[in-house]
Amino acid sequence: MTFSWKIPPWERHEDCTFLAVTLMDQGGDGHFRFISEAVRGDDAIEALADLLMTPGSLLGLVPSPPALIGVVIRRGIDIAWMAQPPLQVVRVNRSRWQVTPTDATEVTVFSPTEITGMVSRLQSRYGRVG
Repeated sequence: MTFSWKIPPWERHEDCTFLAVTLMDQGGDGHFRFISEAVRGDDAIEALADLLMTPGSLLGLVPSPPALIGVVIRRGIDIAWMAQPPLQVVRVNRSRWQVTPTDATEVTVFSPTEITGMVSRLQSRYGRVG
């Protein structure tokens, strides 16, 4: 994968325009916990790259913890979403989850496999996290 940006999102001095919600398996019955962060970028892929490569990022330090369900990227910063994202998270099978918003918001959902692949490509191109 080639990255089309001139300045990587994690090196930009601009306001955040996306919200990233990292979903982690809480163990059994589809219970999950989440971490919400504001991130920069022009699209969902750039926002994910910012999340992964920003120094101190949970995912940058541990790209694919076993409990990782995925990352949901939403355009715009919404305090209600940060506090309690309206997401339905259902385990499809042992290693796969279905994540859907329960409101009309458009989101991009990245699976653990996609996240791990992105981390590898980013680190290959830019080195390890800060």
